[in-house]
Amino acid sequence: MKHRNSQPYLTYALNKEGDLVHIDSVPNGNECECFCPHCKSELCAKNGGSGLKMVHHFAHINGADCVGAVESALHKMAKDVIKETLSLQLPDRLDGSRGELLKFDNIEVEYYDKETNLRPDCIGYYGDKKIWIEFKRTHAVDTKKKGKIISAKIDCVELDLNVCTLDPDVVRNFIINETQNRIWIRDCELKTRMSGHMLGYGTYLDRYSDYYEYRHIERIFAKDENGILVNLLDDKVDMNIHNYYCLACGKELTIDINELGTYIFVHVDGNVHCNDDLYLHEAAKDILHHKFITSDDFKILVPQYQNCAEKTCCALFQSELCTTGKSITYDLKQHGYTECFKDYKFQDFKFKCDLVIKTASSNKNAILISINAGACHVDIDTKEYRVIDIEVSNSHQLLSLLNEPIGHFHSSFINFKRKNEKTASRSEMDRQILKFSLFSSGKYHIDTVSCDKLNEHKYSTVLEYIFIEGVDNKYDAKLYSLLRCYEQKRKVCFCEICWFIAKTNGFYGLSETICKRYKTKGTPHYPLEVMPVNCPYFKINKEIESELKLNYEDIVVNENKIHE
Repeated sequence: MKHRNSQPYLTYALNKEGDLVHIDSVPNGNECECFCPHCKSELCAKNGGSGLKMVHHFAHINGADCVGAVESALHKMAKDVIKETLSLQLPDRLDGSRGELLKFDNIEVEYYDKETNLRPDCIGYYGDKKIWIEFKRTHAVDTKKKGKIISAKIDCVELDLNVCTLDPDVVRNFIINETQNRIWIRDCELKTRMSGHMLGYGTYLDRYSDYYEYRHIERIFAKDENGILVNLLDDKVDMNIHNYYCLACGKELTIDINELGTYIFVHVDGNVHCNDDLYLHEAAKDILHHKFITSDDFKILVPQYQNCAEKTCCALFQSELCTTGKSITYDLKQHGYTECFKDYKFQDFKFKCDLVIKTASSNKNAILISINAGACHVDIDTKEYRVIDIEVSNSHQLLSLLNEPIGHFHSSFINFKRKNEKTASRSEMDRQILKFSLFSSGKYHIDTVSCDKLNEHKYSTVLEYIFIEGVDNKYDAKLYSLLRCYEQKRKVCFCEICWFIAKTNGFYGLSETICKRYKTKGTPHYPLEVMPVNCPYFKINKEIESELKLNYEDIVVNENKIHE
């Protein structure tokens, strides 16, 4: 529906009872006993004549040019329509679903809400729920008022009356039939999700999307008027009790909801958006400092190396291979660290350190924490102190700093000891070992197995070769094993070291392994598929034999006889 712009004439005014009356329903002149909806001054009804030469309208008796008169009349008319129809067409929901026609049980007009210190235009009650209704003519709901409404968890819509003329039929149709020119200030039907740049499955976006489009970091941390760090995911955040300020620029913040239905902090001055790197840097510092001051513990995950617990009794042990990386949790408070300082400067340092954690007695064992937030980062070059360098690039990582031990993500530990006296179990070793298994049928299998699975074998296994060092691929290990079985005159399929084995191009250009004597001697065409044992036509491939003996004379293999 298309409306004409509002006319510059005041065609509705208040009578003595406070009701809106049309210009043509009252006596002409000063005897109309009507008042301005805005300034409440007496009006004169100019409704003489046919109205062809001059539009019938109200004018101030004192000649004042009251610019807010038409706006106030339109506001009053909209409130009257809502109260009369007990209906409101809601805007489309923030999740994309179509807004419904809401029917009210009751309407309150200009009710003062003590919790927020606000006076909405209307409050509609339906069942055990309520919704605030605001009408926009000149001034929209400002960011601070919006923050108070969201903080109080009050559902609210704003209707833009600028598309309506001062006509009750037009206003009535606009309120109960249209979905356009109205917005949600807060929509209870949209499930509030965790703050941050979040897509499906809990994935957080960094500052750059897949198409390198810059996205501002949405703020979920701020400070209140007492300088206390607050987290927007905490229900204690309340715009109606506290004022909140930006960690980066110090300017006042309010609460808003983004297009995903996520609560975020925004600047009261909507034109301000301070540097993202600075926000991440300051937020990370404040989070860690707050965590140290308020928590009973302060844990860090230090990456360290541990040897296998069976190193003294295992024939396969090699110090460089039988070692696993493991993050060990240390509670710094249990180790005597009782002080945490922000922006601390040592006498011999050129720059301040983001955070310094130390004992009360001295700086000797101090731990320095450096926050790497893009442009906001200073490299600390020191061999005297231990340093933890933490990279922060999104809101999810800030939350991890709050809820997880340091080192849970993107952290570098500098000058920390890596060797740990404790040992790890054999199952924790990430060492893969080649094992050749020969079965009683003469068939065999070779694969890499973890060292804690070496003692597992099938009942029909008669022999195993465990390759400790000297060979690093399955093919050579298999040929070497077959050669040793040949030398020991074992029952096994020797086709892969036979002189008569050959590779040919089969269908579709695929390589096939065949026996060259299958036509003349009746041997299997594809011997590796059936694995014949003790073939009478077997002849050792001397080239393979000599190459294996030459290249693997230093090989170290454990031979285990199982069920012979």
